[in-house]
Amino acid sequence: MRYQAVILLLTLVGTASAHAADTDRELARQLALQQKNLLPLLANQEYQSPLPNLLQKASPRLKRQANDANQAAISRQGLDGEIKQLMQLRLANPEQAAALQQGVDPLVAYVPSGDEKSWSAIEAFDSAGNPVYLDVNQPPARPVLVVEADPVKAKNAGLKVMRKALAAADMQVAPRVTGNTAPLKTSILKKIRLSDDQEPWLLGAAEVYAVVAGVNPGRDEPVVDIVDMPYLDHDNTDYTPNQILVYWDRYRWGAVDLVMMEQDDNVNYKELSALLIEALKLGFTAGGVPEALPFLDLGGRIVKALPDSWMTNNDDYLDTFYTLEQDQSYHQYPGAAGNAVITLEPKEIQPTRP
Repeated sequence: MRYQAVILLLTLVGTASAHAADTDRELARQLALQQKNLLPLLANQEYQSPLPNLLQKASPRLKRQANDANQAAISRQGLDGEIKQLMQLRLANPEQAAALQQGVDPLVAYVPSGDEKSWSAIEAFDSAGNPVYLDVNQPPARPVLVVEADPVKAKNAGLKVMRKALAAADMQVAPRVTGNTAPLKTSILKKIRLSDDQEPWLLGAAEVYAVVAGVNPGRDEPVVDIVDMPYLDHDNTDYTPNQILVYWDRYRWGAVDLVMMEQDDNVNYKELSALLIEALKLGFTAGGVPEALPFLDLGGRIVKALPDSWMTNNDDYLDTFYTLEQDQSYHQYPGAAGNAVITLEPKEIQPTRP
């Protein structure tokens, strides 16, 4: 059996602990009590703002609560030393901005802990600090502000953590440079569509990235590339990124698996990096003779290995594409679970002409 590469697509938005949810809950209640002061500032930033920008004149107690929630979110996601500020306040449904401008008092919610499929309700607070319980799947008519860790900032910092860990494990390889400047062989994602991203209305757009794993061209060890996919936000939407997904010169063999995941709470990137590295290396050692390695299910090995303690939303698995080959075109090609459809094309990029 020849080696295959593996592409693991994961979204970020990860798992909050119960303690962190308690911290966010109290912060949401305090923000609801102060909403009259916060709304004009939030409106000036199009109803999505880093929390410190809104709290410059807040009480020391509220600033301390916001800082505690921020530090908890950073630590929970394994981002210590990579980022200083994560928490934000945003309007869950931007189309309700007009209602706020007309004087409708919003509710302030926080992201519950645990698997989103286990949520029985979404707790929010009114301007008096009273709890209001909202349907998980049906967006309310009343505007809702959400206090949360900014998923874009978290993903960007998390990818830095992962790249550093993979580089330290000697699992990243730059494209090979030849003396005759041969064409660069790639596979380009021309189109992608998700049928169902399984997202509650409270959560924002998904944050997706790709982990491309294969065999080092110079030795019998794994090599990993990470590809950010910031455009892939919503289901039932066609995206045409024309993005290079695989640089084939980085791998020894010309086949890939593609596992798509959507994770919309908080992922600990340090733990994810360690797990990814361990799972990839285990795939090699478990296979014995390199040519007989069970590479076909390496993506499945990684997904199954994710511990529930920090990745409980395993219901956000989206789809798998097995054995996509280097020089093949795939047009409107459905995944094994029937939830994603891709168009992938080989592309040779010629050297720059003089």
